[in-house]
Amino acid sequence: MSGTCRIVPDWRLNFTRKAILALSLATVCLPTDVARGTEAAGAARKHPISITQIDAFVDKSRLTLRCSFYGDDLEMLYDIWPDEETGLYDSGELRESFDLHAEFLLENIEIVDAAGNRLTGKLVEKGPFEIPEAGIQSSDLMEYLLTLTFEYPYDEPPEFLTFRHDINDPNFTRPAEVSLIVKQTGSDVPYSANMKPRTPETVRFDWNQPLSKTATGDELRDWFDRQREETLGITSYGGVYVFVYVTPHETRQEVLIPLAILASEVRLAQADPSYLEVEEQKAAIPAIKEFFSSGNPLSINGETVSPRFDRIDFGGLDIRDFALRRDPVRVSMANGRVGVIMAYPTRKLPDRVEYSWNRFNQKFLRDVDVVAITPQGTERAEFSFYLADNRWSWQNPGMPPLPPIVEVAAKDQLIDEVRTPLPLVSIVCGFAAVVVMLSSLLTGFRSRHLAILVVPLVIAAATWQVRYPVRLPGAEPPRMTPEQGEQIFDELLLNMFRAFDYSGEEDVYDALAASTSGPMLREVYLKMRKSLEIQEQGGSVATIDKVEILDGRLADELVVVTAENESEPLESPDFAWRSRWNLSGTVEHWGHIHRRTNQYEAVFNVRNVDGQWKFTGYRTIDEKQGPVVRSIRKF
Repeated sequence: MSGTCRIVPDWRLNFTRKAILALSLATVCLPTDVARGTEAAGAARKHPISITQIDAFVDKSRLTLRCSFYGDDLEMLYDIWPDEETGLYDSGELRESFDLHAEFLLENIEIVDAAGNRLTGKLVEKGPFEIPEAGIQSSDLMEYLLTLTFEYPYDEPPEFLTFRHDINDPNFTRPAEVSLIVKQTGSDVPYSANMKPRTPETVRFDWNQPLSKTATGDELRDWFDRQREETLGITSYGGVYVFVYVTPHETRQEVLIPLAILASEVRLAQADPSYLEVEEQKAAIPAIKEFFSSGNPLSINGETVSPRFDRIDFGGLDIRDFALRRDPVRVSMANGRVGVIMAYPTRKLPDRVEYSWNRFNQKFLRDVDVVAITPQGTERAEFSFYLADNRWSWQNPGMPPLPPIVEVAAKDQLIDEVRTPLPLVSIVCGFAAVVVMLSSLLTGFRSRHLAILVVPLVIAAATWQVRYPVRLPGAEPPRMTPEQGEQIFDELLLNMFRAFDYSGEEDVYDALAASTSGPMLREVYLKMRKSLEIQEQGGSVATIDKVEILDGRLADELVVVTAENESEPLESPDFAWRSRWNLSGTVEHWGHIHRRTNQYEAVFNVRNVDGQWKFTGYRTIDEKQGPVVRSIRKF
């Protein structure tokens, strides 16, 4: 490790910059108090800002942190002054302040792991501070470059590390400039950032295949693709992401915001300023709702609408915390994030949607990335504190609304199958012909009798193959042919699942009434809704993408259904149908999609209700849940 040294050529640029700033500060800050003239002259020669270089070397078992800074930081922080007569800093005070600064840096440079736990470090090396016994001239102190080295051990290689500092003098009269360089063992590509006080910088580490400086173009693309896949496309840990979804049944706004940034706008009650506990998260929800309800207006068809808050989740750096919606845990203020999902239900695809962000502040919240997902695809927008207009809008290009659900009319399918075993019309006509024949024999056969006789005989011959729906003793009972049953069932099943294209419970119920009747209406709603839930997404209901009917047949047994009101007994169904089908659905949040295909087998009662076929009973025989497949939108 490097120790104390005089300014070397690599630092000349910093020195020149400091000197220019020092002269500028002296020009505008000359004191009027003559008694302080000597001190002011000395101050004009000192660095007007504190500059600290932090070099972090990360391997699988420990982090080594080397901090380099100028000697005049000791004066700024520990209130040491040169002798007024000699202009020399006392060597003992300088050594003591150097020791104090080691403690100060260990306390005010915060390193946090992915779980929000602060790493515990220790001082392992101090660069020798070569101080003449007589002391150091006030004009020379700023030329000393000092180093302190700390080590932070951990049990397993970290996936994330967050760095944050609070290196400032107590009165904040001089801002601190902190440069961070992070290098991972096995990777030649460092991460660098200029750190602002109390503003976290997060670095993600790939221990399976670190990126090499000599990586080829293909290797570089593969590395970035892998990073994007593992982070679900959310690659900035200090930025604010906004996703706006426009769908036929709702417009939705999803905001992923660092907890530290949100805390700059929303007051959070905390027992420990470094963490937000689970109960404190619950207590913060009303304030978060108020913050987002009163800002960032969203309008649909020209009318500003209020959001319905579906979710407010607290998590860490890993976006999978939000993708899987894990149980709440305490989160770190340094690297915690908040996911807010707001829905704006609509009965049809809007004509126009307009969204804007007005919750900026110059210190912490200056930029917002917006990803819009519409029926046409995905587009991006960047909002900024420095832009006059931060709006995104979408215009419906003429896409029609969801088509209405049409009931399945009963077209006498059952009645057509209830046939008499004899051609009744032919028999009646034949009997009439016999009567005419007998009458003519008794009264004398005439030519007009021939005309009368021919008419029933022609009709009898024409209707010989016709069987009419008249129930006679010995006729077959009512039944449905497999072809007719399949057609009716398929239409009813598709109608039933189309009802879940709507978002509001009332709208879904109204749509379900086109295919179900009686007690089954609520039963189907509850069972189907539960089957569409994806537990990994906290019970979010999937949007149905596809219904694939695999097979079906007339069932031998009807489903036993209990009436809600026993005084009104249920009527027997006309037929029962047993079927097996696949149901594919998706849930999408934060630009990543969870898709699952389940397979079902069930028996349905079907009845003609006031001229419309309806499901009146339902029993699940088998249900197989498929795996959840994750994919990412390109944005």
